[in-house]
Order: sequence, then C-alpha cells, then structure tokens
Amino acid sequence: MASESASGSATTGVGSSSALQIREIVQTSRNQEVWKDYNMCIMTDGHKKAQCKFCFHFFAVGSNTTLKNHISHPHCEVLKAQQNQNPEAGQTTMGRDGQVFMYNPDYLREQFAGLVIQRGLPFNHFDNEQTTRVFQNTMQPRYTHVSRSTLKRDAMKLWVAAKQATIDGFANLNTMVNLTTDIWSAPHNLPGSYMCVTAHWIEPSSWQMMKRVISFEEFSSEHTGKNLKYMLEKVFVVYGLKDKILSITLDNASNNTSAMNKLRLKYNPPMGGRFYHSRCVAHIINLVVQAGLKVPIVNQMKEAFKQMLKDVFKSGEKNRRRYIKICHDAEKPCYSPNWDIETRWNSTFEMFESGLKQQITLSHFHDILVSKNGRRFKKFPDEYWGRIES
Repeated sequence: MASESASGSATTGVGSSSALQIREIVQTSRNQEVWKDYNMCIMTDGHKKAQCKFCFHFFAVGSNTTLKNHISHPHCEVLKAQQNQNPEAGQTTMGRDGQVFMYNPDYLREQFAGLVIQRGLPFNHFDNEQTTRVFQNTMQPRYTHVSRSTLKRDAMKLWVAAKQATIDGFANLNTMVNLTTDIWSAPHNLPGSYMCVTAHWIEPSSWQMMKRVISFEEFSSEHTGKNLKYMLEKVFVVYGLKDKILSITLDNASNNTSAMNKLRLKYNPPMGGRFYHSRCVAHIINLVVQAGLKVPIVNQMKEAFKQMLKDVFKSGEKNRRRYIKICHDAEKPCYSPNWDIETRWNSTFEMFESGLKQQITLSHFHDILVSKNGRRFKKFPDEYWGRIES
C-alpha cells in the first residue's frame, strides 16, 4: 500500500513547501462507508487524490480496498497511536458526528488563527496560562499553549494562502473585474493615510456577484494623481489585472480624475474607456444632499434640532436620566440620538426620524429645561416639528 505523504499543513495550503497542493475539495458519491474518512481532493496538477482525514496522507482514488484497510486494520499512524493510548484495545474516541475523532494540534492552531481573523480578536487571545489549564483539564489533555507569536505566524500563513488563491482565481477568470477604491486620513487627528481596493466580478460558473478586498495598506505619500496611479498599478501587477479592468469607482476628487486619465492612456481599457472611471453614486448623492441642507432655513432648523438633542442628552447625566424616567413612566419610546455625519447622505434623515418617534416627550422635557433655566437653554420652535416631518 503505497501512499504519498503530506504534512497536516498541506491540507490547507498553509506553509507547505510541497510542489503539489490541494486546489479544491469536492463531494463524491462513491462508497460512503469508505469515503467518510477521506476527502476527495483535486490537486494543483489536476489529478484526484484521496486524503485521510486523520493522518492527512494521500492515496490513489482507484482502490476502495486500500482506503478501507488504511482505516480498519489500521495502518493509519494516528488511529494506531490512539488505540495504543487507550487501555481497551481497538477502542477510539468518537466525535459528535459518529466518526473517529482525531486531535490535531496543527489543525487546532489553524482554526484559532481563522477565528482571530474573523472575529477581530487580539493575537494574545489564547496566550493565557489559565486558558491553557481549562482546555487541558476539561477538553483535551494534549492541548499545548498557543503563544501570540505563534498565532500571528499562523494568521499570516492563512493570509498568504488566501491571497495566492485570489491571484490564481483571477488568472483563470475569463471575465472583466471592477474595482472600488478610496483614500482617507486617520481620524481624531492621528497621523497616517490609508487606501483600500475592493474587486467585484461575476463568477461565470454560478452567476454570483463576488467581492474581495485585495489591498488595504498605508498611503504614506501625498494624495496626488501620480501617487494614486502608482499605488493602483502595484495592485494591478500583483493580482494580474492589468488587462481585466472594466471600471474603477472613485469619488469626484480632482486627484482621482488625474490618476484615471493617466491609467486610461497606459492600459487602453475596453470600450474606449467609457466606463473606466465610474463616479461614486453614494458620494454624488451626498454632495447633493449636503448642498440642500445648507439652505438657510433648513440649516437653521437642523442646528436648532441638534441643540435640543444636546440639551436633553448631553447637558449632564442627571438630565439624561430624568428624560429616560419620563419616557418610561409615560410608556413612550426613548431613543439615543442618531447624530448627522457629513459623509453619510442619509444621516440627517435618520436623526430627524428618531426625534419624531419621541416628539411628545422631547418637547415636554425640553420645555421643562427651558422654563427652569432660560438663560442656558433656548426653546425649540414648535413649527419646526411640522417642517421636519414634511
């Protein structure tokens, strides 16, 4: 029974130096009694291999007898080790699905790294002696401590593998790709600027809209058209997209227009570049809305409304609690204010909408504040409520 050995890391394409990697794991309708312990893998050379779920060795897919003997005799080193550790010969640990359970520390670390990425957890999330003791005493005695440096290294391996898979996917993609990008400065007067590039395309096999963030990095130079063109070209080269870009969506800043004109001249996009520079619709809508909100009567009403909300919710914890109690006693809703943001076109609408839902209690409590301290608080005109609603 000849097998092709591969380490546990090769099962995921993370950190393996082997020439052949798993390109895809597919479903199989072959004998389920045999194949419940194997994955049907399509390798990077196009051939199919059976991979043991316990020891991760690869086998030819042609002989079910070989695959069955590997598990039942067993020839699998992992299953043999489990039997040797068990005082009752032939007895193994069963998983929740009824199959033989195999503890694999490499696989566990990979799952930890994926969890940290998906949930945005710190790398030292499992780097704790008490956590290690809990795992060892209640779930798996063989569990070993996972340090922050180990978890960071495993997360980077997953990122490298995912990036390479995206690059390979674009290489085999026979359709055009659209990009969305933006540059922004760090908030709260912190130094640094950043650029994010997102790719969108239609997957031909499923006709599904696909989306991937393919670049998120610091933009340390000036926000000029020349520098933006240089950064986008780096993304084109890394992902092999120079000849596959149909359109790039940006906002209406002049540096974006300059960069797109330079890229259009160099790469000669399809359809004469008519759709190469797409103006961000959300940005255009927001410009229109913000211009409308600056009409004097509207702006005056908006500022008065915001001041009323500040008087109720931000003039002191005592006033805020009094308002909450009034709403509770009157069995009326009490919503925290949705403050308007200049970069979100619908934020002012949401601010007015949440205020209208508690119009009676807001007016009542604000009138109390004005009556007790007219120098500090200014009455909100009643006629503004009708204008806000309309």
